[in-house]
Amino acid sequence: MKILSRLLIILFFLSIKTISAQIEWKTENQNNTNIYWPKDLSKGKVFQVTSFGPFKNQGSKLESWFLNAVKSQQVTHGKPLKKWIIKPEKGNAISTVNSFVNSVGKKMEVAYQGGTLSDGRLYLTQLISSSDLVLLMKYGAGLEPLIEKIKSKMLNNSSIDFNDKKDIALENSLEKTKNFIPNKEELKVVKGPKGIKNMRGIIVYGIQPGGLYGPTSDVIVTFTDGSYTSDIKRVFSKGVATSKKEKPNRWGYWSLKNGALELKGASGKTWNTYGDWIAKPGSKGLKLNGCYGNITSSSSSDYGGGTTVGNASSWCFKPNGRFAHSSTGFATASGDVRGASASSNKSRGRYLIDGYTIRFVYDSGTEFIAGFCFLNEKKSHIAINGQRYY
Repeated sequence: MKILSRLLIILFFLSIKTISAQIEWKTENQNNTNIYWPKDLSKGKVFQVTSFGPFKNQGSKLESWFLNAVKSQQVTHGKPLKKWIIKPEKGNAISTVNSFVNSVGKKMEVAYQGGTLSDGRLYLTQLISSSDLVLLMKYGAGLEPLIEKIKSKMLNNSSIDFNDKKDIALENSLEKTKNFIPNKEELKVVKGPKGIKNMRGIIVYGIQPGGLYGPTSDVIVTFTDGSYTSDIKRVFSKGVATSKKEKPNRWGYWSLKNGALELKGASGKTWNTYGDWIAKPGSKGLKLNGCYGNITSSSSSDYGGGTTVGNASSWCFKPNGRFAHSSTGFATASGDVRGASASSNKSRGRYLIDGYTIRFVYDSGTEFIAGFCFLNEKKSHIAINGQRYY
């Protein structure tokens, strides 16, 4: 495995001259994130290059910035199996290589390169690959010219901050208004749909936070009558009856067999077993303190190659019951915090948590009810209408 890891970084950052044919890359992009994968990549294999940037150079040491960026990005994929060791590369660049095991026990190889562009700004590239020597040999030769193309393209892009998913400016803005409550009337609790048993996180296959297709998590609501739904936004904002009428395919039945969760569709005959955990509700009147971010994504590929990592969004909360959020591609007026509007906006108001329900009341008077839960034991990850923020 040490040989494979070293080969990965050699192939990622050094040119191989014996290539017999030029590699053709498919690409998807949105704003400052671009994803590339070989056009002839076999289904079920992963060889994906993602570029981020350019980033503002705020004067910190390249090694410190790079390591922070790598750790922040890697958390969306899995825990690294060894320490990060930074190595110098040509062209004002540095690199590191590692591996991780995903949630179903499959080992993946990962490498990062970052450095300084000709205009002084910074860039970051990431390669995630199946742990497959033949795959690395086949496509590794095309990596250096691809990275050079990426760097050249970045020179025409505007700068971003690496941690845009957590909007520090938004948090500071909320801090300045922490004593401002336009309506001092105490918020009343609005209960969620009747008959809720709990909310559960389940392991499914889909687009992971980092843009790959593979095992990821989803959230469902289970009911005491044995039914469940993944249509969380509609259930909490419009009720069970409306959800079943408008999205019947998002409903089904659940049961526990020897402690394992089994699900089947409303018209299905087969029970399927899922890895799962009970998502924790918030206590009545719970107050949060801090910001939670998310990077949205979509895919046009059956196996995740054609993935676009979308814009970032943040929700910031204060113990005095105030909240603010900044988002792109979100609709807020209808109660769908994962909506499809293309505008970017910032808004503030008050919030109230009670169990699996959170009520948002904006300063403009608009309000909506959403599903809420904690998705990990440390309560550092929350879900709003099933969307994870951390």
